[in-house]
Amino acid sequence: MRIALRRILFPRFVRRPINRFARSPFGRLVRHFLARMVAPSGSAGEDSASTEFELGVGGLLGLLAAPGAFGCFLMLDKYSSFLNWLRGRLHQDLLLTSLPDKYLFLSLAMAVTGIVTVLKWDQILPDSQDYLNLAPLPIRPRNILLANAAAILIAVVTVAVDVNALPAVLFPLFVTAAAHTSFAGTVQFVAIHAASVLLASFFTICGVFALLGTLSALLPREAFRACSSWVRAVILLALLALLPTGFAGTALVRSLEHDPHSALRFLPPLWYLGLYQSLQHRASPVLAALGQRGLVAVGAVFALMVVSYALSYRRRFAGVLEGGRRPAEQRLFAVVLFVLDLFPRRASGFQRACHRFVVRALLRNETHRLALAVPIGLGWMLAFQDIHSAPPPVLWGAPPAVELLRAPLAAAYLLILGLRLAFELPAGVSANWIFRAILDPRENETLPVARLVIVSFLAPVVLLPAFVLSYTTAGFPSSVLQTLYVLALSLCLIEVQLAGYRKVPLTCPVPGFRDNLLMLCLMQFLGYEAFTRGGAGLELWMLLHPAGFLLVPAWMAGAWYWNRRRIEEAREAGELEEGVTFENAPVRVVERLDL
Repeated sequence: MRIALRRILFPRFVRRPINRFARSPFGRLVRHFLARMVAPSGSAGEDSASTEFELGVGGLLGLLAAPGAFGCFLMLDKYSSFLNWLRGRLHQDLLLTSLPDKYLFLSLAMAVTGIVTVLKWDQILPDSQDYLNLAPLPIRPRNILLANAAAILIAVVTVAVDVNALPAVLFPLFVTAAAHTSFAGTVQFVAIHAASVLLASFFTICGVFALLGTLSALLPREAFRACSSWVRAVILLALLALLPTGFAGTALVRSLEHDPHSALRFLPPLWYLGLYQSLQHRASPVLAALGQRGLVAVGAVFALMVVSYALSYRRRFAGVLEGGRRPAEQRLFAVVLFVLDLFPRRASGFQRACHRFVVRALLRNETHRLALAVPIGLGWMLAFQDIHSAPPPVLWGAPPAVELLRAPLAAAYLLILGLRLAFELPAGVSANWIFRAILDPRENETLPVARLVIVSFLAPVVLLPAFVLSYTTAGFPSSVLQTLYVLALSLCLIEVQLAGYRKVPLTCPVPGFRDNLLMLCLMQFLGYEAFTRGGAGLELWMLLHPAGFLLVPAWMAGAWYWNRRRIEEAREAGELEEGVTFENAPVRVVERLDL
């Protein structure tokens, strides 16, 4: 069946030139770079256990296509002819009323393709392995550059088509069926939708390439290595922030038409929405002007991508084996390590050494730096949103608004959650033999190490800015009190997140897929709401009733005593698992009595 389908989709006159190209030297180079792009991150130097959670090409493409397809089916209610007849909506111009859904698909396509490009950026430019494999061969550097560019082009087209293929067919079908449009009108709608979303996706991918390529070409190698993770994290946050705007298309267009010179005119999805409406002859003058800007922007970012990519590729390939300064020798990195190393000074030898290992691995590895930068940036983005929406204080010394109290709690929750997830990403599973060989699993506990690492990052990233923010709005005594309150809640959250943790961070394989993943995500979301809103509301009540602050240490002491009794009872019953482990125990689906 599969062979017959392949022969129908790819006849012999199509397969022959493709096979001939694939067997040529240039085609083999393109296949090499394509295989390198779709390979799991770090798979070249790690065993398969460390990348257990990676998706294959088919799974990744299916995952990318899922949001748009599900979004189309969720719109059946809106474009049902029978339901519109019951609602009395018989004479609507659906090309106009579908504008919010068009904006949703544009923002979704741009966000998804941009996120994939950012995450795969570190596998696009050559590394030392490419240099060692390709430099001795009789291949011109120009051919290597062109082969990599061709592989990137193929990957870009594949991702853009995969994300937008199903919505480009289903969404126009639903709209034209409700509008009773002719077959020619349906085909025209499909073509316009596909062109608009593909141009938007192409703009996003080229924009990411152009930005990162320009930084790689202009900055020194050490500076680019130091800031690459943080720049990628900022781009990821911008793309994630683009997703919620997909449900506000109507409000954005109204605001833009009310004030054409507002900052909304720089929002790229609105450019391609204007192009979309212009092609369907339904664009207002403001949207028509933005559509022209979208066409110019695609050409500009494509030209910038070509130039910056060529320069950065040549520079990276020529200097890939040059000895640069190690991250530990960079001044900023040394200052950060000095601050973080202050926390375990009174800890035991094992805890101090393990803390130094975990902190340095988190800051030196590209994947772990990205896993740190995203929650830090997202947390403070939400915090600044709360700060911006807070009403100004009426009187000096009055209790602050609940939005100001919620801001540091949001940053703290996401940082703790991000570090807990980063602990599960291995720095190198095959290198954990040193821990297995020298550590006594019964004498060393890793829970205090993980707790100490989280507190080390929490203090400078969340507590210090929270203290400064509170000091500027409420004075010194209130700032100390509020900072201690954030620390108390954070310590409680750390204990909940690390319950039963027995692994050395970054040394175990990635846990496999769990059947309760959706429930865990829902619990984390509810935990975030309870931690931020409930914590801020409780703090505001205690600020209005200062005697209530005495309840915090009493409650923490009671929780500590209860947890200690629970652990002792589990140890006496033989149900407590103790000691260091380097394996991920499978989750029990069915409990057995073992009789």
